[in-house]
Formats: sequence, structure tokens, C-alpha cells
Amino acid sequence: MKYIAQPQISEEEISLVAHTIRSKSFVEGENARTLEKEFATYVGAKHAICTVNGTAALHLALEGLNIPPGVEVITSAFTFIASANAICFGGGIPIFADIDPSSFNVDPEKIEALITPKTKCIVPIHIFGLPANMKAILDIAEDHKLTIIEDACQAHGGRIDGKHVGTFGDVGCFSFYATKNMITGEGGMVVTNNDELATRIRSLKNHGRGPSGGYHHHLIGYNFRLAEPLAAIGLIQLRKLPKMLEQRRKNAEMIRSTIMELDSLNAQTIPTGVTHSHYICAPVIQDPKFSVDEVIKELHNRGIGSRRIYSVPCHQQPTYLDGIKTWRWNKFVNYPDYSKVRLPVTERIAHSHFEVPIHPGITSDEVAAIQNALKEIFSSG
Repeated sequence: MKYIAQPQISEEEISLVAHTIRSKSFVEGENARTLEKEFATYVGAKHAICTVNGTAALHLALEGLNIPPGVEVITSAFTFIASANAICFGGGIPIFADIDPSSFNVDPEKIEALITPKTKCIVPIHIFGLPANMKAILDIAEDHKLTIIEDACQAHGGRIDGKHVGTFGDVGCFSFYATKNMITGEGGMVVTNNDELATRIRSLKNHGRGPSGGYHHHLIGYNFRLAEPLAAIGLIQLRKLPKMLEQRRKNAEMIRSTIMELDSLNAQTIPTGVTHSHYICAPVIQDPKFSVDEVIKELHNRGIGSRRIYSVPCHQQPTYLDGIKTWRWNKFVNYPDYSKVRLPVTERIAHSHFEVPIHPGITSDEVAAIQNALKEIFSSG
């Protein structure tokens, strides 16, 4: 229980990886193609394209959609920094919108207020596995003729009225990092229903090759392929995903029930018709008399893993306060002064949340121990 995340690896993954290595299959091949096919079916997309990681998936989505240098891309600052950095890779300008206090996802009203003639794209992030308000975001994108790249890197299994996240916008991106709901260790996936876009992304991720491969290159591309042994892990993980998600749900619902009983704590609100994929459970402290650091320390003393996650939101990271000034695109792109960006909801939640384990590896007794710890800590203040 001391681990926030714990990969659920069995003999199935080990056996297929061993078979893959013994067959001397290391370059993206049969496992990767099968993983793509089964992942596309799972999320309900026409195309799924393996990548070396979730950051590369976002990078490919932006380049695939021809997001040019100097344009503004609206996203959230309450997430891992890869989401914003991927926008910068091609000279895009991250514009950070504040989040909704109940969902911790980007607030559609704040998106609308930030749109300018330079805005070309929205990157909503399904934070902690809770789907963003895609209906409102789709309406905004349609009104302003914007493209949508869904950052679903934390949301394998997240759905809105039965429709899987990643399939609402023009393209969706997933991560298979070692902490995620399903893993390959390092890895990712791009999904889309657009045939032309899928062809372009497949080429971009493989040195600009065409469908026939070989040594004819048609685009300036990258090497973002997924190693075949890692694809083997992902294939088994995908087949186990529904069972792992069900255990996550049970764990999360028990712990959430305790959080909602405590006046000093709050958790993400799950709207009707929305399926949370429960990647992360991060309560927010409502009462300032409780210190996040002290709460984490007390949980650690009880053998319970806990931490802050995004305590420094993207707009307050040194990357954007100082590092952006030496970024190569800064010579050509007019980045805003991020030190002047104010996101009050983002900053409040960033400074007042902490994580507790909900991964499938914790037992019912350990779930009960987390519940009891929260009750005792927040009843003693």
C-alpha cells in the first residue's frame, strides 16, 4: 500500500515478452499491429497508431493536424507538463485556461474567453481519468472552427454516455507509461477516425515513410515507433484492462465515499452519464487548518503512499517562467509572459490536493485502512 501505483504484471505478459524476444522480434511488428487493432476496437475508433510514449502521441497529433508555429493552443495548466510542452515542440503557443472547481478539468467558459484570431486548437485533458465536458468543448470548437486534440493519456476506460474519450475530437492521445491504467512501460497511442490524418501520422512516426515502408521518405518524420516487446506487454494489458478498471472503480468508490463524508475534503464530481476511469484519486483539502504536507507525512507514517502531483501547475513551472526565453522557437514566436497568467482555481487545487492509492493491487483491507486513516486525520483537526 506504500506505492501510489503498482503495475499489474502476470505470467501472461512475461510469457509473451519472452516469446517475442526468443523470436528475435524487437522492431514494431505483429504485436504492435494487433495492439492497434484491438485498441481501436476497444475505444471505438477507426484507426489506432502505436507510439513510443504519450508525449510523442501528442506531438504527432499536433503535426498531423498541421498546427503551424505561432498559433495559440488552449489547454489546462493542471496536468503533467508534457501536454503543454508538446504544443511548444512545433512552435505552438500554450494558452492556459482555468479549470472547473468540481471536475478539475478545463472550464469551457474560460476557453471561450481566451479565443483570439491566433487560436487554432483546443487540447482538453481528461484529468485523473475523469472525462472533460466534451459537449461544451465541441460546441466551442465548431463555433470558432477549431480542431480538438484530446489528451486522454490518463483516461483509458473513460466514457461519456458510453462513448470512449479520445474519439470526440479530431484525434485522441493515450499514454501507456508504467503508472497508467494499462501499461507498456513506455508507450502510447494515437486514435482518429480520419483516414488521411491516420496515414499522415503513421508516416510522421516512421521517418516519413509511405505505407510500403522501405527507404522512400515522403515527409520530414521521426522515429516514434513502439518496441515490439513493449507492444507485447500492452496487448496483454489491454485484454486485462476491463477487469483492472473494475477493481479500480471498487477501490475508488469506497475511498470517495469516505472523502465525501468529511467536511474538510472534496473530490472530483462525476456527472451523470460519465464513466471515470479512476487513474488517480486526489482529494482536495477544503479547510486551511489542515496542511497538505502534514497529511502526507501522517499517511506515510501509517504505511500509506501519498504525494502531491501537480502542485506546481504548468504556467508556474520554471520551464514557462524562464526556460521559454531560451527555447529555440522564442526567436520566431511571441510567447506570453507566463508570470502574469492568473488561474485562481487551478492554483488553489494545485496547492491543496494529495493522492491516495486506488490501483488494482491494493486489497480490501488496505482500502479500509486508507478510509480509516482519512477519517482519523480529518476528524482530529
